[in-house]
Amino acid sequence: MKILVLGASGLAGAAIMGALQAAGHDLSGTSRAGLDRGKNPGLLQFSLEEPRSVTPLLEEIRPDAVVSCLRGDFDRQLEAHGLAAEFLCQNGGTLVYLSTANVFDGDLSRPHYEGDALCSDSAYGQFKIACEQLLQERLGKNCVILRPPEIWGRDCPRLRALVRSVQEGRPIQTYENLFVNYTTDMQIAQWVAFILDHGLRGVFHVGTRDTSDYTGFLDRLSTLLGLPRPAYMVERNRVPAYQAVLPGRGELPEHLHLSVEGVLRSLSQLEKSGRKCQ
Repeated sequence: MKILVLGASGLAGAAIMGALQAAGHDLSGTSRAGLDRGKNPGLLQFSLEEPRSVTPLLEEIRPDAVVSCLRGDFDRQLEAHGLAAEFLCQNGGTLVYLSTANVFDGDLSRPHYEGDALCSDSAYGQFKIACEQLLQERLGKNCVILRPPEIWGRDCPRLRALVRSVQEGRPIQTYENLFVNYTTDMQIAQWVAFILDHGLRGVFHVGTRDTSDYTGFLDRLSTLLGLPRPAYMVERNRVPAYQAVLPGRGELPEHLHLSVEGVLRSLSQLEKSGRKCQ
């Protein structure tokens, strides 16, 4: 399969590139113009400064599938995604879009599953809803939506920030009574590869099947990394809140699912082995 990954130099994008390459696909990826030269010399240049330039890129590659991990200006992202959908409508092909758990941040009363009504109070969540709806309306069954919660893994800014904050004694923002689920870059990459290889369609929540208290996750990770307990700035919630998108579909095999404990173990093993973590 010929696949184009938009935003292939980012956290999830780089992992997706690796998984699809290992699966033997004919693969192309993009990075923003002027960035990552030398670091990712094989990536094509695509910048949201010129969203319409996605069309000649698609015409040149003529992919069977596009995976979008784009980040940046919301209006320009919408324009680029609309043009990509138009190309795929005319020429055939699937688009896999990396969305977010924030499409539910207007209702934190419970965890959410794939079929739940979207509800966001944030500009980011509302933008992602608009992007999801645009792609679904234009591509129909040829659109795949992945909604991840917090992403961790190799070279993860979250992990580096945690370590620096603890070492420097700087407090970390946390929340009382907030329950979250998690994913890793590698889980997202494996799900994308499986979904494309097996022709799956629709919406998928890619993350742990269970949740963790937000502060408890940071405490446990710090302990596994051999760090002192972090200092916290705590925002008080009187009632439990959930920033969790739980996987409810049954097509993905068991070995591609994760638990919160599994995410914690994998992060600590990466760090202890001397590898960078995302």
